[in-house]
Amino acid sequence: MKITIWSDFVCPFCFIGEAHLNGALEKFEHADDVSIEYKSFQLMPDGEYVSGKDYVETLANMKGMPLAQAEAMLKQVANSATRSGVDINYDIAKLANTFDAHRIFQYAKEQGKGNEFFQRSYVAHFTEGEILSDTETIVRLAEEVGLDGAEVYKIVENQTNAEKVEQDISEARAVGVQGVPFFVIDNKYAVSGAQPVEAFSQVLNQVWEEEYAKK
Repeated sequence: MKITIWSDFVCPFCFIGEAHLNGALEKFEHADDVSIEYKSFQLMPDGEYVSGKDYVETLANMKGMPLAQAEAMLKQVANSATRSGVDINYDIAKLANTFDAHRIFQYAKEQGKGNEFFQRSYVAHFTEGEILSDTETIVRLAEEVGLDGAEVYKIVENQTNAEKVEQDISEARAVGVQGVPFFVIDNKYAVSGAQPVEAFSQVLNQVWEEEYAKK
């Protein structure tokens, strides 16, 4: 069984939703027969890191919303994350453009490290306050999952893999992705959003019964 996930490193509901998926997989007796593939998506393609401004200020300015509204929204998201067992700390998180990081994800994927790079980037952004648009940060995170730092630096500087990121995003549009996270199981069954563990468990068992149990 293959699960394809369109996601972005700075998408809180992707971080939360995948925690729910992992919770369902822990209970799924055929989990060893499941493979996961990530695909690039940009939640905020116009997002940029602004030095000296915290996350809530940057988000409020970018979305044109009152600061109090942005604060309430982020607090609600952080509380939801806590209930799901993931750590989102908007006090130190840095809103940033993720396109360069996605280009490195494409390289990581080629090297068999795509899933590790994605997970490392989630934690770096939401928990550690790393700036995912910063080249030195991207190189360091890539090295932490076993990638060649010199090659990563070269890819960032040469704008390599941009077309692969765009291809993933175009594919998302083609299959009707309106937002992320978006999960596709065996190119046939779709799950959108940070669904609860029980919903993922139901889908996993249903797909297994329909597609594999009788084989």
